[in-house]
Amino acid sequence: MNSEPLLVNFELLLVNSSVTREFRAFTREFRAFTREFGAFTREFGAFTREFRAFTREFRAFTREFRAFTREFERYS
Repeated sequence: MNSEPLLVNFELLLVNSSVTREFRAFTREFRAFTREFGAFTREFGAFTREFRAFTREFRAFTREFRAFTREFERYS
C-alpha cells in the first residue's frame, strides 16, 4: 500500500485546520473591533448631540447679549 496519498491528505488536513483556526481567530478579533467601533460611534454621536445643544444655547446667548449691548449703547 502506498502511504504517500495518505500523508498528502493528512498534510492538507493539518493546513486546512490551521487556516480555519487562524480565520476563526481573525473573525473573533474583527467582531471585537466592530463592537468597540460601534460603542465609539455611539459615544461620538452622543457627544455630537450635546455639542450641538451647547452651540445652539451659545448662539441664543450671543443674540441676547448683542441685543442687550445695542440697547445699552442706545441709552449711553
